[in-house]
Amino acid sequence: MPISQKHFIQALYDSFPDPVVIVDADRMILAANPAASKQFGYAPDEFRNCPARRLYAVDEDYDACLSRDSEKIAGEDFSDGVYRYRRKDGSTFSARLRVTQVADEAGTMQGFIAVVHDISDYLHLAEERRQAGDILNTALQAIPEGFAIFDRNETLIVYNDAYRKVCGPVGAALRVGMTAQEIVTAVYESGSYPLAPVGSPEAAEWLEGRMYDFRHPGGKASVFPYGDGRWLRVENLRTEDGNTVALRIDVTELKEAELARDRQRLEYYTLVQNIPDFITRISRDLRFTFVNDRYAAFSGLSADELIGKPFLDFVPKQDRERVVGVLGNLTPDTPILSREQKRILADGSDFWVFWSNMAVFDGNRLVEYITVGRDVTELKQQQARIAQQGAELQRKNEALNQFTGTVSHDLKAPLRHISMFSEMISEDVASGNLDELPTYARHLRQSARRMDQLIDSLLDYAQIADQIGNWQAVSMADVISDAILILGTFVREAGARFEFDSLPQVKGDPELLKRLCQNLIGNAIKYRKEGVKPVIRIYSEKEDGQVRVCFQDNGIGVDPRFAKKIFDVFQRLHRDEAVYQGTGIGLALAKRIAESHNGSIALDTTFSEGARFILTLPE
Repeated sequence: MPISQKHFIQALYDSFPDPVVIVDADRMILAANPAASKQFGYAPDEFRNCPARRLYAVDEDYDACLSRDSEKIAGEDFSDGVYRYRRKDGSTFSARLRVTQVADEAGTMQGFIAVVHDISDYLHLAEERRQAGDILNTALQAIPEGFAIFDRNETLIVYNDAYRKVCGPVGAALRVGMTAQEIVTAVYESGSYPLAPVGSPEAAEWLEGRMYDFRHPGGKASVFPYGDGRWLRVENLRTEDGNTVALRIDVTELKEAELARDRQRLEYYTLVQNIPDFITRISRDLRFTFVNDRYAAFSGLSADELIGKPFLDFVPKQDRERVVGVLGNLTPDTPILSREQKRILADGSDFWVFWSNMAVFDGNRLVEYITVGRDVTELKQQQARIAQQGAELQRKNEALNQFTGTVSHDLKAPLRHISMFSEMISEDVASGNLDELPTYARHLRQSARRMDQLIDSLLDYAQIADQIGNWQAVSMADVISDAILILGTFVREAGARFEFDSLPQVKGDPELLKRLCQNLIGNAIKYRKEGVKPVIRIYSEKEDGQVRVCFQDNGIGVDPRFAKKIFDVFQRLHRDEAVYQGTGIGLALAKRIAESHNGSIALDTTFSEGARFILTLPE
């Protein structure tokens, strides 16, 4: 294996974010990368010659993994499964395991390479979603009114216990998948419709009328006598997606006494007060007639204080015109519209509400508005995180492609020189001409030294973290002073002079920022004009919540055409190393460190009296 590939693979193995464990054919651990040590809590030496079983939380998972390995050997390239693992401290976690078999040239299995990806957070989220579903189902079953949903094909898809009871004797046979026609016919045949006609022609016509009401809901409820002396309120609603919501409410008590009606209203009121959404009723002149406690708490006033107040007083000014337009567009044909609203809370955080606005009509006459708002802040934040992760992944993929191509080209150059001079030595030795051997040997040493420098620089670049794990306040003045102290001999030999203005404090890693400043100051001294002592001015500016630290010199400058290219790995504008030594990775390192601090670095192409680099960091 060429030395470049070996070191490159080692760097990837060491910096791979997921645990990687190498296991021999006897399931004994041969090696593990740093991520595995961090995840499981074992030191690298503790992994070696340790049985793989020690990492599993239970025997069942280990046995299941062995079984999957057998299936993979039967013809798959790898096995994939989710298991429970145990850390050194006894804590456990769930992870997805991807195992790849390693075989020799004869096809004999030598061991496995296992990649462990912690999915505890995903399982926790799934559990939260399941619990939310259970809560919703419990709430649905707690509703005292009969509730059912039929899809656009009139097939029953959801119902609660109250709906089953309303169906009387048919309720015991009620099941998801029955059609509305089957349910209506079964209830009729059970005798639960006392006023329904008896006889084939009349019955068929009556049933057709019931189905017509179901298929053409007018938005009005009807009340009629039901079996066992009960009164039933029937209401069918058509949703925007074509489903039909069927409400079946036993209103016997309401028909018999005013007290029963009041109790029923209290049940509705309690339901509205206990659901987590904001609910308001608004009059035609846009004043509150009802608000639930959830909305009152959000507004900061009591429900009694809100009743009668203008609704628009509690809508942000920039949204009022749009809200009025939304309400004005509601019609008997389109009585419901939904929208998202973003608000800024007192602490400066974003708060998102998904509003459903419904207009209630009596015929064509507007009666009132009902608004229901749901807090969707967490959902919006999750969407933003997913979008940010996607953009970051795309950026890293693009950078990796560019990085791979550049590294491949630059590492092959010294290899070509080594190969060429080796062949020349071989030819001269074969011919007996030994005069040029010292020259060829010197070139070989130079090429090998160049290869070593490139590999060291490459490893240095690969070890710079993309994210800072331990943020702290950093004085840029102290960081720059330390960087100049490290470059002390270089500074004195060049006779460099520094000019400083006030420098800010930022958040980040002081060692990485010191490394960045060291590269910028070192370049300012290295690329100086012949016979001119370098003068380096370092100052800062603040703008739009960001800090700009400027590194300005009086050197030879940089052609603006190469303003972006100079930050690529191994990019050197000056090929003569006798004059300007280096590997061309200093500015690439500086860029990577800046980006790991959520900042950036760029060449100021408007400055022509030398070079000026601008480091931008969050304030």
